[in-house]
Amino acid sequence: MKISKLKTLLSKTACVMLLVLIPSWSHNAAAQSKGSEIFGTYNNGCIRGAVPLNSGEHYQVLIYGEGRNYGHPSLIDFVHKLVQRSHAQGLPDLLISDMSKHYGGPFGAGSAHGSHNIGLDVDVSFDFASPRKSGVELRNPKDIFMVDTKQRPTVYFTRERAELIRLATQDPRVERIFVAPGIKRGLCELYRDSDRSWLRKVRPWFGHRAHMHVRLQCPADSPYCKKQLPPPAGDGCGEELASWFKPPKPAAGGKKTVTKPKPRVLPGQCRAVLQGR
Repeated sequence: MKISKLKTLLSKTACVMLLVLIPSWSHNAAAQSKGSEIFGTYNNGCIRGAVPLNSGEHYQVLIYGEGRNYGHPSLIDFVHKLVQRSHAQGLPDLLISDMSKHYGGPFGAGSAHGSHNIGLDVDVSFDFASPRKSGVELRNPKDIFMVDTKQRPTVYFTRERAELIRLATQDPRVERIFVAPGIKRGLCELYRDSDRSWLRKVRPWFGHRAHMHVRLQCPADSPYCKKQLPPPAGDGCGEELASWFKPPKPAAGGKKTVTKPKPRVLPGQCRAVLQGR
């Protein structure tokens, strides 16, 4: 679907709904965040006072595992606003995937997540909830890959999904959005004749072919939340992106050096938080 066509789907009614509902969510999020606090980093931390996100109008929450739908109130507010913006643009209903556990911390053995520890990360599926999914479909979702394993666009690399990513970057709280390198490359080409400044937040990373991983900035109410450095300047569509498609340099002496990852030690505050105190 062309951008011009998407714009024509923005009705006056949707605009009114957007103006009315967003301030209400923002007010509730501000009130709830007073009891929330984050400790540590995105891949090694915890959260006190996280709140759950449950399925609602124009979106559904996937159920990959029990209790993986919690987030900081700012993240809940972000999802609600993204849903409303997407609906106003005429996009299909959204499917929201993993967030964090009730008290944060690692997901545990068997999980592919290295982050999602502090309630500021959310995966948004590239599948849609239109038509609305059944309970069985929410527990056994079908992956919709925008690019294949060779990072080439598939039939699912559509203007609608590209616009969903762009809309997510418009929230000033978004720190970065991880997508597969092939998706980033496709976005750079798709928007080459328009403003691409928002692509600075879209970061190529391994995996992320079937969803985008949205990460928010540390909120002001959490002084013990460790911030990340901001993304490099520019849209990231040049040499930085090209480097993802170059073969790796051979190791010195022809041997691969294997380094064992150091065990992570959670911040001291997390001992009490993870015990529900």
